[in-house]
Amino acid sequence: MKAVTTSEGNVAPHVNLSRKPNWKRKFKKSYFAYLLMLPSVVLTFIFSYLPMPGILVAFQDHNIFSGLWHSPWVGFKHINEIFHVPMLRKAILNTFLLSVMMILVSFPAPILLALLINELKNGLFKRSVQTLSYMPHFLSWIAVVGLTYSLLDVDGPINDLKVMLLGADTERSMFLSHQALFVPMLLLLSVWKEVGWGTIVFLAAITSIDPSLYEAAKIDGANRFQQHRYITLPGMKTTAVIMLIFTLGSLFGSNFELVYGMQNAFIDYPVISTVVFSSGIQQGNYSTAAAIGFVEGLVAFTFIIAANQIAKKVSRISIF
Repeated sequence: MKAVTTSEGNVAPHVNLSRKPNWKRKFKKSYFAYLLMLPSVVLTFIFSYLPMPGILVAFQDHNIFSGLWHSPWVGFKHINEIFHVPMLRKAILNTFLLSVMMILVSFPAPILLALLINELKNGLFKRSVQTLSYMPHFLSWIAVVGLTYSLLDVDGPINDLKVMLLGADTERSMFLSHQALFVPMLLLLSVWKEVGWGTIVFLAAITSIDPSLYEAAKIDGANRFQQHRYITLPGMKTTAVIMLIFTLGSLFGSNFELVYGMQNAFIDYPVISTVVFSSGIQQGNYSTAAAIGFVEGLVAFTFIIAANQIAKKVSRISIF
């Protein structure tokens, strides 16, 4: 920008109209960040958007040899059918109850762990706890299932410890055959695997809180509990609400790998994903499987919209 003299003798700034548009300057300034995002965008497009036309299978008597565009169209036939399958009704109820329990147990756990980690004063010990807590996240669910089977096997270390403590005459337990232990085991494994990874977001929210607020609270005589109640938790509220909204979107979703992997001949606990796999994929009923997925997606979308609107009215926090 350079100055020009007007006819009245005043000096006025000269605007350079040849400057690049604002979005181009922003892109040039942050191109490296966009470059880092590129693989995620490409993978999301390939695996989330390109398969979307496959939802049309739910409205067809799909034949894999005829293909997507030549299979006969049947409208909402398969969507109506899924509400009259007794096994699916039980699976929907199981999925809903399991998801509610997962949210009640798994959602507060990272918040609590983040608060506890934030209280650690020794830097080395604090980093060690963080690392150890989120390392299980990098294990596959099948690996977690395999470890669980090895630990809880009749001849596994848990039963060996039981015999060692209670005596050689103690009967070994078949932990994996008890229906009553199935859901608690799913909850325990989910928390163990993901609680550390979930703390990353909440620890970031804690570090963004102005330290001067804590200093002022100490001067006023607030103890640690009061500081958490009136400063830390309100400072985490926005992050927690947004994470809860996204979590509610999976209310009718279930961890297929974990549930299917932990099932055996003694366990009868069908969920939507296992029914889709057994009756849809294994038996070749692709239209039924697609119809179930379509309805599940609509329900998840409805829950996200409803949760977002409620959060927007109650706390003025929303994702859009």
